[in-house]
Amino acid sequence: MDWINWLQEWGNAFYPLAFFWAFFEGETFVIFGGMGAKLGIVNIYWLVGAVWVGSFLGDQVWFWLGRRWGGKALSRFPSAEVHAARVLSWLEKYGVVFILVFRFLYGVRNIASVAIGTSRMPWSRFLFWNFIAAGIWACSFAGAGYLFGEAAAAIGEDGPKILLLSGLAIGGLWIAIKSFRWVRRRALAGASAD
Repeated sequence: MDWINWLQEWGNAFYPLAFFWAFFEGETFVIFGGMGAKLGIVNIYWLVGAVWVGSFLGDQVWFWLGRRWGGKALSRFPSAEVHAARVLSWLEKYGVVFILVFRFLYGVRNIASVAIGTSRMPWSRFLFWNFIAAGIWACSFAGAGYLFGEAAAAIGEDGPKILLLSGLAIGGLWIAIKSFRWVRRRALAGASAD
């Protein structure tokens, strides 16, 4: 398994990589790290700590950028402005719960932090809830990877391959469904514009 050899070769350099990967996104990286933890290659506590802090600091930076330049930047990109408006409506509707879950919503994380930065939410409130949310995210994905590793061990030698192919198939199906819905929405929007 190539990724296991890769993890073994990188050793302690894996944790700074996980930190930087989580700073921007990185669910897949964290899941593979969790699988490596089950195999004894990666320390699960160091992994969770690295991605927790990386995710937290990444969203704090995006929040700060949104607070500082968000309105101007979003007005230059109409599609981002539409997404930011949707994020702000979710924030208004769900409040703190939205902060706790937006990392789990595909394609929302970075724009969410910028959009929240443009809101009236106090920096200290976002800081507090963002720290908790980053911890939930880190534990969830590292734990999922650990459980995948456990399932792979139970299946046997081909377990990791089977789980990886299953994950890719589920991901491919999810992307296909999202793409179909996007194309359908665009077609309906085009038809209503005519």
